[in-house]
Amino acid sequence: MREQKFNHILLWMPNWLGDAIMALPAIQGVRARYPDARITAVTRQPCNEILSLHPAFDSVIKIPFRKSSGIVSQLSFARGLRKYQFDVAIVFPNSFRSALLSCLTDAPVRVGYNRDNRGLFLTDPMVTNDKANAGHGIDYYNKLVSCLGVEDPGKKLTPLVFPEGDKPGEKILSRLGINADDLVISVAPGASKPEKRWHADRFGILCQKLVKEREAKILLFGSAGESELLRDISKYCSDTAIFPLSGLRLDAVADLIGRSHLFIGNDSGLMHLSALMKTPLVGIFGPGNRLTTEPSIDTGLKEIVSKDYPCSPCRHNFFKECKPSIHNKPYCLEDISVSNVSEAAGRLLP
Repeated sequence: MREQKFNHILLWMPNWLGDAIMALPAIQGVRARYPDARITAVTRQPCNEILSLHPAFDSVIKIPFRKSSGIVSQLSFARGLRKYQFDVAIVFPNSFRSALLSCLTDAPVRVGYNRDNRGLFLTDPMVTNDKANAGHGIDYYNKLVSCLGVEDPGKKLTPLVFPEGDKPGEKILSRLGINADDLVISVAPGASKPEKRWHADRFGILCQKLVKEREAKILLFGSAGESELLRDISKYCSDTAIFPLSGLRLDAVADLIGRSHLFIGNDSGLMHLSALMKTPLVGIFGPGNRLTTEPSIDTGLKEIVSKDYPCSPCRHNFFKECKPSIHNKPYCLEDISVSNVSEAAGRLLP
């Protein structure tokens, strides 16, 4: 396969934002290995909103169905991709469905990890350990493209490129009355599971502290479903100092984080987005595994706050492996104080 010439490469992207960003070094390696090939990403919303801005891709196709959609619409979408005449498909997700759908694209070469009985749909199945035990997520994805002759792409992330004159963050900051000389801090209190979220009241006290001591302007990010969480946190500061921003497009969030002096958030996709935008960050890790998901950014630009208890990381079987705190949080997250995060932020702020 290393000797083959590929004209059109299909990359079936991971579903989660953090995983999609951790796959980028591998994709950057594919771009360097095949500079003349056309590279197309197939991805879910909202990842398409930032992948279309990454220089490794020539085109991005949004998956139009949800996981709960009927099988007929999914199969129809996959068969519709045949018109693009892909030479090779690299399947990053480990799901049975992604391997099946990539097979229906008629790409003659299909690469993916040989797990969950997927080998029937892959021409070149790769053997690997379980993802949780395979080292950092970036290394896991880098290995997948090694069969194409991509030699150790490393862990560096190439930043996004916004079209000239089309920077949504600039317009939003102007609307909020935030000036160029203001200290701007992005805060993301959400996470994929409630048990991975640091306390909302502690985020509120932290923001209050940053506003009082640093005169910071706080940009508070969350999904549309997290608007109530953002409102609860914003009550700790005046409405001229903290700005809840829920349901923004991901490209706007990326631009705003890139214009911030610091990012503070839980172990989440937005933490990895901050690393992609080269913004100094404080990552709050409770039950998550920093060894496999720590954001890829220069050591001097990140602070990881974690208690590193002997039971960490866990399998996220809340709460079968450990007892919850009185606030229904795992103690590895419960015991992280406002001072712990505030001091980490202070080490990164000018």
